[in-house]
Amino acid sequence: MRMRTLRIYSFCALALVALSGCQHVTTEATPVRPGLYSAPFSLSSAGCSQVLHGSSQLPIDLYHAGVCYEQGVGTPASLAQAVENYSMAARWGIPEAVQALRRLDKPAPAADLLQRRIEQEEQLNKQRLDKEKIDAYKSRGAYPAPHYHYPFGSS
Repeated sequence: MRMRTLRIYSFCALALVALSGCQHVTTEATPVRPGLYSAPFSLSSAGCSQVLHGSSQLPIDLYHAGVCYEQGVGTPASLAQAVENYSMAARWGIPEAVQALRRLDKPAPAADLLQRRIEQEEQLNKQRLDKEKIDAYKSRGAYPAPHYHYPFGSS
């Protein structure tokens, strides 16, 4: 009896889907609002003015600004400014900037800003996990002993 009821409900559900007009459902998604990566960089006056004058938020935009300074698009050509932007982008770990510096026979700095950011994120994650652990102790009614209550030699 139960199996028959299940079959009837399944048939009704399929009939409802078939008759409701859901044949034209598309799977192509369009963003509701533009995101960070919605507008790719183009080497034009408009693209260069966007990365040079205010709306650059990502490290890759430093590389794009360097390209604009090197090519002289949207701004007077300045190799010194290009190298400065490439160096800062390379410090953020942008491989295109490292290649551009090598092409210009300039030393490529290490990705220290990227490494520092990764270390900061790891430290924040550790602090958040420690707080969650303490909150779990508190929710059970058991508080962890302070570090000075541990006997010497153990941690």
